[in-house]
Amino acid sequence: MQRLDGKVALVTGAAQGIGAGIARCFIREGAKVLVTDINHAAGEKLADELGPNAAYQPLDVGDDAQWRAATAAAEQRWGRLDILVNNAGISFPAHIEAATLEDWDRHMRVHGVGTFLGCKHAIASMKAREDGTRGGAIVNISSVESIRPGPLFVAYGAAKAAQDAVTKTVALHCGEQGYDIRVNSVHPAATRTPNLQQYLDASEDGARLEKIYAGMQPLNRIADVDEIAATVAFLASNEASFMTGHQMYVDGGVLAKPYPAGEGA
Repeated sequence: MQRLDGKVALVTGAAQGIGAGIARCFIREGAKVLVTDINHAAGEKLADELGPNAAYQPLDVGDDAQWRAATAAAEQRWGRLDILVNNAGISFPAHIEAATLEDWDRHMRVHGVGTFLGCKHAIASMKAREDGTRGGAIVNISSVESIRPGPLFVAYGAAKAAQDAVTKTVALHCGEQGYDIRVNSVHPAATRTPNLQQYLDASEDGARLEKIYAGMQPLNRIADVDEIAATVAFLASNEASFMTGHQMYVDGGVLAKPYPAGEGA
């Protein structure tokens, strides 16, 4: 039996990178997946690739009406929503003197507002199904930068920390209300995604920068998307049935070591 047999999942920011890896992993584990993104061409392409157990739905995570439409789409297509993965993210590195208010607002809208709205609408769906059942799992994709932010991540680190606070408060609320909805976060370090690749491509010495990123992890390499996706699948599955409000680090040991001055820049 596959780990997510019979489950219906909604994954945000799923057109590429970690989100696409999660969608592929979920399909392999037996789930039905609503792929959501603002990159419509890539999202539709991925849903077609994943086959009949996947579909694409446009979703700007900062838009309340689009969240209503996305959760309704999952319910109408497959009758329920069991799993939400708040993965959509942006990252524009800048220190406090260089960052703009627009940078700050954009990060907060995606990571803070997006996670708030996602949790709000997923809970409404998961707590009251027509068949009388309730329950589900929410997994928020955070970052090691929410725990130990570097100087170039003033907006990103703060937005991810806001996401962490939502994770814990929502986990507590769902537990107190008896909803059987678990809420956890995953904290990757440097992961091989298009977002990371753009930094390598923009560097004067991409190979050297890649070695720096790899060297920041005690395991001395960059994570693969599949390693993050496998962790998310575990948290979304019944195997993690007694885990909620938990921060799971998938960081190659970054947070277990001291942080030398200047590292993370």
